[in-house]
Amino acid sequence: MKRIGRYSVRGLLGKGGMGRVYKVAHPVIARGFALKRLEPAEGLLRLMGADRLRALFADEIRRMAGLAHPHILEILDAEMDHARPFYVMDYHCNNLGQTIGETYRTEKPSRPLPVDRAVRNSLQVLDGLTRLHHAGIVHRDIKHFNFLLTAHDQVKICDFGLSRLRGEKFGAPATLKVGSPFYAAPEQADDPDQADFTADLYATGVMLYRMLSGRLPEHPLSPISRWQPDLDRAWDKFLGRALAPDPAARFQRAAAMRDDLAARHARWQAQWEGTCGPLPETPPLENT
Repeated sequence: MKRIGRYSVRGLLGKGGMGRVYKVAHPVIARGFALKRLEPAEGLLRLMGADRLRALFADEIRRMAGLAHPHILEILDAEMDHARPFYVMDYHCNNLGQTIGETYRTEKPSRPLPVDRAVRNSLQVLDGLTRLHHAGIVHRDIKHFNFLLTAHDQVKICDFGLSRLRGEKFGAPATLKVGSPFYAAPEQADDPDQADFTADLYATGVMLYRMLSGRLPEHPLSPISRWQPDLDRAWDKFLGRALAPDPAARFQRAAAMRDDLAARHARWQAQWEGTCGPLPETPPLENT
């Protein structure tokens, strides 16, 4: 394959159940973009059918195009190529999954981040989710690999293929799991249509715990101080609420979770500076 529509294909960036993402070049503008085209896996095609998958892909395009936020990836173009829809986005070569060294063997330990960086990333995630949830959209696949990082260390939510409007029925067969193992909330694994905003916040809690510890959370939850000794029990309380198996016991809004995390982080910074002096400045991440 050399072209998709008017875009020259430079390489394959990744593939999932719904489609493949390519690095492409615009015929006039001398810069790279990312292009996602509907190319469903055979198993998903058999389960869902071509018409239903085209409709879901079209929904993904409309939902992403209707959002404008610094922490949500923007759609720049959308067309058809040989009866296959595709859309074009800014290209960013790094993501949070690569940053922590997570592999597709998700259960393997990953690289913990400094507290400052883990919290900063999480606050941006929650900012993006606040906008997403305000639009009535539940993402349902919050995980490190679905957060791109710009050259200025800005987090952007991507991949809305499993998202749905609150109250909307996904219409997937009962045998189809929606979301990613270890990140999906318990109720989402049991019944994807029951996942609401708190399911996205649960997955955000999984992300933060992993960024701080290098490990996936287990129940009962190991104290975060086991992995980050300068975090106290107040952080255990925060993470315990974020990762509560019962949706009613979690944070109910992304903005509330963000405000709580920001306040907790500010107190941690003040305590650190009172003990050790100013925090060292965290250098920006380099794209790899």
